Amino acid sequence: MRHGYRHVLLIFLILYVFCFSGCGHEVPQVKRSAVLMDTVVTLQVRGEQAEAAVDAGMRRLEELDRMMGSESMEGAAQKLHAAAGKEYVKLQPEIYHVLEVSQRYSELTHGAWDITMGEAISLWGIGTEYARVPGVEEFERVDELCGWQHLKLRPEDKSAMLEREGMSIHLGGIGKGYALDEVRRIFIQYGIKDALIDMGASSICAMGKNDRGEDWTIGIRHPRKENAFLARVRLSDAMLSTSGDYERFFEADGKRYHHILDPKTLRPAESGIMSVTVLVDDGIEDAGMLGDLLSTAVFVMGPEEGKAFIEKLPEAFSAEITAVDGRILTAHGFGKRMEGVSGDFRVIE
Repeated sequence: MRHGYRHVLLIFLILYVFCFSGCGHEVPQVKRSAVLMDTVVTLQVRGEQAEAAVDAGMRRLEELDRMMGSESMEGAAQKLHAAAGKEYVKLQPEIYHVLEVSQRYSELTHGAWDITMGEAISLWGIGTEYARVPGVEEFERVDELCGWQHLKLRPEDKSAMLEREGMSIHLGGIGKGYALDEVRRIFIQYGIKDALIDMGASSICAMGKNDRGEDWTIGIRHPRKENAFLARVRLSDAMLSTSGDYERFFEADGKRYHHILDPKTLRPAESGIMSVTVLVDDGIEDAGMLGDLLSTAVFVMGPEEGKAFIEKLPEAFSAEITAVDGRILTAHGFGKRMEGVSGDFRVIE
């Protein structure tokens, strides 16, 4: 989920993180932040090789920023756009893997998730000073330039092609999740067991425990009140991703236009949802990436369809879906994790 710096710095998902401390031998601890991948990233680590682990994690994030940035000339998005309708582009293995997973879940979600929405996202400009409601003719033009079926993958040489000239991909709804997976992998290589990886407070990986030996406690933002909670959840060895209509939006003629576009209409999704939080146990391959894209897909689907979709997945996937009518629908026991639920909502198991 791509978020503007202003919203990230407000820390909509409030983290209750206690300082690391030790008994006897004090275990090294490091906390470092940087602006990468269009957000503020914070890595908090405890372990004998904490400093080296954070250094390696930040280096990897810098690499991914160059690979996945929509404006980076080194990035996959620019290369695929330039070659669209002409030829296949050989990609880095990690980018090819992201596209493979993306296509698999586009099919599984019947198009509720679609990585080829780049031109529609650019058309709206939501989150920029150029945000506006496009005209009918513009929608007709861009409609021909979107559609996951027009992204072709060639596994024998890990290359890809967008079939129609002018098409583009957008990695904002999947890139941060992939980054979580990569940084977690690096931390494990350095023997790290306790850490918190915060990709702008909307994509989070909780490893192990906090300094009290307890699960990490994370606040999910109230979708209509700033600096207030929808609820708190406890996490350990899991990825959490949230998509909401409050993250980036503009208003025109009394109507709110948010950044989560419905691939079927190319307009902000009117699904009856305010926010979605998806949790994936980190034992699932690509857990961060899947949580990221599924929070977007479920938002587009709507409350009932989204809940039913999550419940068809293994129990390692769970979710809460906050509907505009005040209901919080939960799937696979997410409701049991929730504490301090706002009185503005009612939980439906």
